[in-house]
Amino acid sequence: METQPKQFRVVFHGEVADGHDPTAVREKLAALLKKDPARIERLFSGREVVIAARVNAADAEKYRKAFAAAGAVCRIETLETENASGKESGPPQTPEPAAAPLSSPPDGGSMIVTNIESVPGKTIVAHYGLVSGSTIRAKHLGRDIMASLKNLVGGELKGYTELLRESRRQATERMIEQARQLGANAIINVRFSTSSVAQGAAELYAYGTAVSVR
Repeated sequence: METQPKQFRVVFHGEVADGHDPTAVREKLAALLKKDPARIERLFSGREVVIAARVNAADAEKYRKAFAAAGAVCRIETLETENASGKESGPPQTPEPAAAPLSSPPDGGSMIVTNIESVPGKTIVAHYGLVSGSTIRAKHLGRDIMASLKNLVGGELKGYTELLRESRRQATERMIEQARQLGANAIINVRFSTSSVAQGAAELYAYGTAVSVR
């Protein structure tokens, strides 16, 4: 049966190559990843750090060589392939829960969310003012490392894409909940903004105007 090309993941357990000084290896990794020594030290906690979660053989080898040049040892693991029907040949993975539409607040009630200043086909009958929601997220060490190494292979930083998607959804849900408590059934002129609140942490802020429409 036809299968998809093999994919791999690259992991690091803090292993230093034979003949290399651990202190020098840490310094080289700090320079390679452009990170301060405190963050690099977390790589050597003994826990598995995923450097690349799903890449092809050529890209996996590039990651391995980059670490080897610094005197560190990465491991390349083969992932289970998928057959033509789309089913994995390995153990089944737990699917991620489907994301609820933004128009459905946590309690299941109806809420219209739009980035324009009105709701087409409806009339605004009440105005409740500004509503907002926010979340502050810290960088994930594995995602941060992947971002630093991505210039070796290029492409999308999928870990950060997922992090921002989760942050936008959580901020939006909190904004919707605030509007629901005011008695609104729509939020217009919705906007998003981000700001840095501490080293390695950022806030994603969603805001809009709560109204009632009919």
